Amino acid sequence: MHIPTVGQILQNGLSQPFQPLTLRRSMELFPTALGLEPLKSDLPCDDFLANFLSGHRTYLAIIRNGFGKDFKNFKNYALQRVETTSAVRQRLLKAVDESEELLAILANGMLEGDLIAQLAQLTRAAEGTLYQVMRTLSSGSLKCPHCQAELISRPKQWWREQACELGEAEYCFVDRILYDALAMTLLPLVFGSNCVQKKQAVEQLAGLCDAGANLFGNWLVLVRHAYRAKDLAALATRAGLYGPSPDSHLQRCARGEMLTADTIQAVTARLKNPVPLRNLGMRIRVLAFAIDFIVAADSGASPLDWSAAQAIVRVRILRLFQDLQLSFTTGVRRETTSAEMTA
Repeated sequence: MHIPTVGQILQNGLSQPFQPLTLRRSMELFPTALGLEPLKSDLPCDDFLANFLSGHRTYLAIIRNGFGKDFKNFKNYALQRVETTSAVRQRLLKAVDESEELLAILANGMLEGDLIAQLAQLTRAAEGTLYQVMRTLSSGSLKCPHCQAELISRPKQWWREQACELGEAEYCFVDRILYDALAMTLLPLVFGSNCVQKKQAVEQLAGLCDAGANLFGNWLVLVRHAYRAKDLAALATRAGLYGPSPDSHLQRCARGEMLTADTIQAVTARLKNPVPLRNLGMRIRVLAFAIDFIVAADSGASPLDWSAAQAIVRVRILRLFQDLQLSFTTGVRRETTSAEMTA
């Protein structure tokens, strides 16, 4: 079976490189995710997107988590150290959603010794594609019919008006992260959903950044309501969380301690339909990353606090969605006008 190389897969891809970034101070929740030292301009490290998109620190951790207890069996299968039994191979296939092709690609990468590099490149290509599509779809121009002011925001002007001071590379990086969050929110709704449902989904995401509480705490309120739990202690019980004091961990998360992918998985596991809240939990980790980055990259005279950065992210993600809607409206108008002229 011929296995395509990453280079062949990416030949016609839309991978978009990141620009060098400068942090003024260390990030609080994601201190090592970017691999950057404060006041030293550099590119984000390769494992950045692994943490950003999956909640796992490295690409190797993603593979380990995916195969679970069968990771060693996967290595033996890939490296052809021992004969793989039919039962083990079925478990390996189950770990990759029964995809023979994906298992073959992963095994070939492990055999060739470049699996991690391949995963990093493929992830960058996927993220870069999402980013470019979102940016292109929301980069139109629409003038106010009365004053001729541009209605679609321009990043430089918009960020200049905010209560933070970011360089161009830094505010473009935040916009890119928020475009990714928007894409993850809207893509499942592309088919079978109307504009109202898409707007509600984005407003729910942005609403988790409402003032008065940390966005992790706001998400836990939604989970608590889904379980009909009166408080976090009741939520811990109904979710079946273990440990000496599981509700105290949720209390810390509600105040801003890291909400990990494992905690999101555990606290939603007993819901009848855990997927919507689980996916929302992963998206707010993306927003938390953006907030953490803004606080760390801000060069203003007075340090920016988390709540102020959270408010900026809330407004920005709503504005980016509005830009997307306005750009789409502009495109529809252009198509309609063109059709009328050729009729």
